[in-house]
Amino acid sequence: MTSIRGSEHLLLHHRNRIADSRALQRAAQDGGLIRLRSGAFVPAAVWNGLTAAERRRLETAAAAEKHASYVASHRSAAALWRIPTIRPHDGLVHARVSSAAGSRIEHGVRKHAVRDEAMHLMRLHGIACTTLERTVLDLVATEPFEEAVVAADCALRSSVTKDRLRSALEEWRPVRGRRRIEVVLEFADGASGSPGESWSRVQIAEAGLPAPILQQGFFDEDGLAGYVDFWWPEHRLIGEFDGLKKYREPALLQGRDAGAVVAAEKVREDRLRATRGSPGMSRWFWADLMNRSLGRRLQRAGLPLLR
Repeated sequence: MTSIRGSEHLLLHHRNRIADSRALQRAAQDGGLIRLRSGAFVPAAVWNGLTAAERRRLETAAAAEKHASYVASHRSAAALWRIPTIRPHDGLVHARVSSAAGSRIEHGVRKHAVRDEAMHLMRLHGIACTTLERTVLDLVATEPFEEAVVAADCALRSSVTKDRLRSALEEWRPVRGRRRIEVVLEFADGASGSPGESWSRVQIAEAGLPAPILQQGFFDEDGLAGYVDFWWPEHRLIGEFDGLKKYREPALLQGRDAGAVVAAEKVREDRLRATRGSPGMSRWFWADLMNRSLGRRLQRAGLPLLR
């Protein structure tokens, strides 16, 4: 039995030794290990403490350890690059293969056949995968529009520019879906601060509502009152997506309890409402995005439909 570092956590793998294989299988049957794929396991205590994104990275590491020729792409490469997702896990590891091999699903691996299998590759965390730019373009070409925008916005918040994405697109020259990719790149905006904000922008556009200004700063006599997620100056309306993370995650709580964060948020909101001629405010949550009610909520708050 050997141990390797897969993502941030310990991955157990046997090298075709019968004794090792049987010991790992028994541990999996007893509930002490989680089987990721043939010959690859992780301690259940570790697995249960992982986030969904960390689990995807570990599954990708297991595939790379199992197959020396494995190249992570699409959703698996996105996991390595820490590109967020709003869709449930499809239960598959994603890999790039040659056009001769053909696209298919086999043994829990979705194989994406491409004509340019040698282009836009690098190693990340010791695993062969597509570059950040190509990973984003692959997602934009294959995922639903809102998921594509989430990925593109995330890339633009980091070191990637639209010029770099378009340059990679020119090098790739996809046979299908190029117009779709160009539409997403035009819509993408690195000022969108989170997956929830990106999905909000998509629903605002799909509802036929005016496009907002993102991350607008508001000031009062005491200085900066805060930056808001969305601002419609013509309609005097502030929009805020509240993912609720700031009330739960230690890094965002910064040593405060949830009650203190709620109180600070109330003070911030009062200051915002007192600026610029007392603007209105609409706040929404993940549930509003999941049931696609954001457009109706914003119309009730005063936004008009565009002609």
